[in-house]
Amino acid sequence: MKWLTKLKEDSTDYLFDHPNLKKTLSFIFKLFVTALSAFIFAYGFRAFIAPTIDCVEGWFPKDASGNIPDAFRNKGITEADYVTPLHLISGGASGCSQVIIRFIEIFVDITHLEKMFTSLLYILLNIPLLILSYKKISKQFTFFTLVNVGLVSLFNFIIPDAWIYNVVNIYTDTLARCICGGLTTGISSSLSMMINTSAGGTDIISIYISEKKSAPVGKYGMIINGIIISFYTLFSVIGRIANPTWNQIESNTTISLALYTIIYYFIATQVMDVLNVRNRKLELQIFTSHEELSQVLIHAFPHSCTIVNGKGAFSGKEKNILYMVISKKEAKKAVALIKQADPEAFVAINDLKQVYGRFFIKPIE
Repeated sequence: MKWLTKLKEDSTDYLFDHPNLKKTLSFIFKLFVTALSAFIFAYGFRAFIAPTIDCVEGWFPKDASGNIPDAFRNKGITEADYVTPLHLISGGASGCSQVIIRFIEIFVDITHLEKMFTSLLYILLNIPLLILSYKKISKQFTFFTLVNVGLVSLFNFIIPDAWIYNVVNIYTDTLARCICGGLTTGISSSLSMMINTSAGGTDIISIYISEKKSAPVGKYGMIINGIIISFYTLFSVIGRIANPTWNQIESNTTISLALYTIIYYFIATQVMDVLNVRNRKLELQIFTSHEELSQVLIHAFPHSCTIVNGKGAFSGKEKNILYMVISKKEAKKAVALIKQADPEAFVAINDLKQVYGRFFIKPIE
């Protein structure tokens, strides 16, 4: 692996000497990750969260007489699935789009236009959030978020239904849909956050709040999405009562799906908090006899530390106990520096839920 390390060092040195090339490659990389994030979310939304009528017909084709085969009926498929497919409730702007569509369907049948309405509403609902992003976060963050939002809307509209029903079919397994939907949503958002952008919607609000409070982003999204669940369920139940002709999902089924959706949200937020380490903090407790170790650390990181004098119980030797808070992504570098400066140092690392006070995090560009 020495050749790989050398290649990495040579590449870093070369790009350091060619800043314009480094910026260009960084832009291309961010664009690729943004497109990947958008595709993953759009595909997961169409396949697991809100499948279309065409997908249902592709998964469960009727026979020549237009009847549902017994094999499909045994899986719980009814005529209602061909009119109003069972949907989980997405979060953020896509979830708000679903809420608005459910409200409209109280009065008008737009089932066959749902894909187009979802794409259009997704863009419109993100506009005020992008303005917030532009004013309060950064221009580059806003640009790539805008690209992500546009690509999600585009992919949601142009991905062929055949790409879905010929690849995956877990429509009747609600729990599996929750798990897969949570994974795709969480991975999509995390990919964006890893390059200091977002997937739009509540991700913008979550990142803005987390930057202010210096805490993980998942819990803020969970609160907002809980409100979305409530309104979606309410409008679905009202639609069933007002116009059951095209709102054919039973109210009990809607409530059941809302409860399942909580599992989807939980998985998505857990994935985000595991993969997105920007606002995760660690406390280092370092027991050392090396008097200069504190200077090594504060010169290597934009954080200071506190020194407490101690004494080894077994050796009886004087010890320094260093307390230092670092970000999750700095842990590997910190441990390597400590081992290099003092191979005999004892290091304990603890997870922190939140820190108060001045803690430096490089601002989002």
